[in-house]
Amino acid sequence: MKYPLTLTALLASIVPTAGQQVLFQEDMESLQPLFGLNTNDVGSSSGGANSWLINDAYSGGSGTLDCLGFPFSFTIPSTASQPAGITQPNGRYLHIASTAGTNSGILNCNFVAADGLCTQPGNHFARMTTDVSTLGASAATITFWWLCGGGTANYGEVYYSTDAGSTWVQLVAPVAQYRDQTTWIQQTITSPELAGHSTLRFGFRFVNGTTTSAQDPGFGVDDVSISIPEPVELGLITQDPTSTTYCEGSSITVPFAVAGTWSVGNIFTAQLSNASGSFAQPVTIGTLASTTSGSISATIPFGTPSGSGYRIRVVSSSPVFEGTINSADLSIEQQAAAGSDAFVVLCKNTGVYPLIDQLDGADPCGSWTSPTGDPYSGQFDSGSNPAGTYTYTTDCSLICPADQAQLTIALQDPANAGVAVTVPLCSNDPPTSLLPFVSGGQLTGLFFYNGMTFPMPDYTAPGTYEVVYVVYGTAPCVNDTAVMELTVNEAANAGLSTTLTICTTNGPVDLLASLTGAMTGGTWTDPQGASFSGILDPAVNGSGLYTYTVEGDAPCDADEAFVAVIVDPCLGVDEHAPFDAEWLGRSGTDQVIGLRSGAATVLLTDALGRVTGTWSKPDGTTRFELPMGDQRPGVYVVTIFGEEGRSSLRIMHVL
Repeated sequence: MKYPLTLTALLASIVPTAGQQVLFQEDMESLQPLFGLNTNDVGSSSGGANSWLINDAYSGGSGTLDCLGFPFSFTIPSTASQPAGITQPNGRYLHIASTAGTNSGILNCNFVAADGLCTQPGNHFARMTTDVSTLGASAATITFWWLCGGGTANYGEVYYSTDAGSTWVQLVAPVAQYRDQTTWIQQTITSPELAGHSTLRFGFRFVNGTTTSAQDPGFGVDDVSISIPEPVELGLITQDPTSTTYCEGSSITVPFAVAGTWSVGNIFTAQLSNASGSFAQPVTIGTLASTTSGSISATIPFGTPSGSGYRIRVVSSSPVFEGTINSADLSIEQQAAAGSDAFVVLCKNTGVYPLIDQLDGADPCGSWTSPTGDPYSGQFDSGSNPAGTYTYTTDCSLICPADQAQLTIALQDPANAGVAVTVPLCSNDPPTSLLPFVSGGQLTGLFFYNGMTFPMPDYTAPGTYEVVYVVYGTAPCVNDTAVMELTVNEAANAGLSTTLTICTTNGPVDLLASLTGAMTGGTWTDPQGASFSGILDPAVNGSGLYTYTVEGDAPCDADEAFVAVIVDPCLGVDEHAPFDAEWLGRSGTDQVIGLRSGAATVLLTDALGRVTGTWSKPDGTTRFELPMGDQRPGVYVVTIFGEEGRSSLRIMHVL
């Protein structure tokens, strides 16, 4: 079996690209080149049938390879000489070398292809050991010299890493597989993917797959160079806006001019300083995706403090660049706030309210109009101003637009318990309700005695009682109270009327003693209505109805009681018999009584002995009609007092 051992040499030369800044250059001439050999990256092995070497060997030779216990001889061709374009032609270079060739003292660029029997397939990796930064660049270029005979299963690859070699990405353009090139050629790869990284590295992998057809040389590399375009002097000038005064939240156009080249995807950003012109903590106010001069549509942020020393600058993202600061100071004012629209309920007649206090967040530099649109002071008098919608408009600045808020006011009638009163009452006429005594107040409240609505005082017991009348207010109105001082006076009591028969031979009698329960201090009148002392002398005073009157303390009425006095001669067996009286029937509601023709006094008493009426019958009539229309139904006693004596009879009165 034939083992194709392809062992060749690479020559490389570095030709700096005009206008390029070289960041990395390795010509392999140092005894400690900046490449690590035979690493395990990208599925590679550190040993096997082939490995990476750095030396200046170009000559081939012959040797022997043992396979399955049988010796096989091989011949390795010399590696092609390097052209003059390489920095050190035919000097040291990085290349693949077979283990069999190395064991035979042949150290040039060659490889033993995998056949799956004596030689197994494998990959071999060499990588940069230092980082290169391409930050700020728009693109980066790697340039190297290479050669590789190889075949469809045996070729070189180029990789890059942007994280210091932790992960690798293959560069497939313009060449994915480096093979079929037995002489040195320079390769240049430029890509924006290689720009903008702080830890960029490159690596080379030799892929040795199973094949029956391959040729030397192996993969060789020399003069590796990394460069970026020479920096072009950039210019970014922030120009002055059209105005120097702005209100927070207003739009502002920031013009700027650029020189030089900006990368695709660059963002120009307008920044605002603080009120002193410092950009220690700039505020972004607008952006523009562009690579040329233009204007940025920006907005002054709400909440920007008022000040007159603001400045603006424009910065870029790719490359990162700070533009100049505009030349003129800018004045920015905060917009005065009229606050939020509000609705409020106020209690009538509770004072004057500053309306601005009802608008949350309002600045005190505006003016008011009334519901009719007329100018208004802003001091709402709850006793005289009408309910409605009042409008507040700020007029604090000539720069910022006015703000406006509306305050809708509703008025609530206050609770009114009236005024304090003193109420006189009579013990025999307790009130059924205290509401009639409320003076000037609403009749919707509750009465409290000793802090409770029940029980109320005993109005039949004389004394002074304090009752509080409470009318509950509807929010925001508070409750109102009024004190009632109730003075209960004892009712006048003249006692119970009665009938008293006195003999003419008796001595004087105090009529008050005959009235049960009577108060003292009253006055008497005799049957003729004349003032009377109350001491009846039967020798002087005659029969008839004596009246006792006790005056009441307001509002108590006076009370009267009657003593029907019969002065009887008390003659014993010689005394006259009573004259006759008889009931003759009814005439309407009147009771008709028949009696003698002489003058007489007629006394009517009820079943309890109370005198309910007295009349005088003139002389010459024998018929008398008792007016009973205002008397209650029941049994009555009619007593007639005349010159001949007295007579009594019972009658039944019905309606």
